[in-house]
Amino acid sequence: MPRKKFKLWHSVVGLAALVALQAVGTYLLPGLAMAWLTLVFAAVGAAITIYVATEVIEEVRNAQHMLVLLSVVVAEFVVFFAFEYLFLTLVSTTSFPTLPHDATSLLLHSTMVFVFNPLYLPGNGLGRALLLVDTFGGLGLVLFILQNIWQFRT
Repeated sequence: MPRKKFKLWHSVVGLAALVALQAVGTYLLPGLAMAWLTLVFAAVGAAITIYVATEVIEEVRNAQHMLVLLSVVVAEFVVFFAFEYLFLTLVSTTSFPTLPHDATSLLLHSTMVFVFNPLYLPGNGLGRALLLVDTFGGLGLVLFILQNIWQFRT
């Protein structure tokens, strides 16, 4: 039986559906319940992104094409976590009390640039938990890509 062909748009649609479901939940569920669900959604999104990176490395044989696809996967990860920070600050305003809700700040926050700016540190346990999920997901993704970077040389 031939193996199914990898399609990057499947991961884009999957993460967009996860964000849409979370957006609906943000307005329908009580704040604390949705704050905890945000952590679950963040962990699921990080796992999906790492899985997609494995599929890219297994399926794509052209080094330039693989580099482009992995760059898109990393961009998906950054944008997804920008939404996670937005949703958490909407349902738990004390999680990141000084974080502005503009797109640039959220994107920078999802890359953990705030480590160099103590104004944006988490204000409660939920914020620290999301930061932990973001950190572990980002490290997992980067370490996985670096572990398999040897394929770019062939």
